[in-house]
Amino acid sequence: MTDIQDPVATPNRSLTRRFGRGILLVLGTLLATTALVVLLSAVLMSVFDSAEQWQAWRVDNYWPFFIWRLMLYIALAITWLKLKARLPQSRRKGLLKIEVMVVLLFAMVEMSKVLYQTGGAQ
Repeated sequence: MTDIQDPVATPNRSLTRRFGRGILLVLGTLLATTALVVLLSAVLMSVFDSAEQWQAWRVDNYWPFFIWRLMLYIALAITWLKLKARLPQSRRKGLLKIEVMVVLLFAMVEMSKVLYQTGGAQ
């Protein structure tokens, strides 16, 4: 006799496996991120005496970090434009709204950093 699985049960098991793998992937990512944050915090606290000293250092080095972030944004934009050029024309239609939202998000992040660096809107 041959072992033939029930065709109705197979998709459910496959769905369960995919769902389980997805949950494990998310949990693994969260665990790795948490470990990285704890490690970074330990390194920062060994370099700086207090959180206030670290914040003062960040404020003092705002412009070098701004230039670094700007270079990062430019590299991301160039990479995105190269990838977008490879997409078929039919897939590019709905991307303009997302691109505008991403640019606005970057602008809001940078504006919030400027407000924090200058002491906020008083």
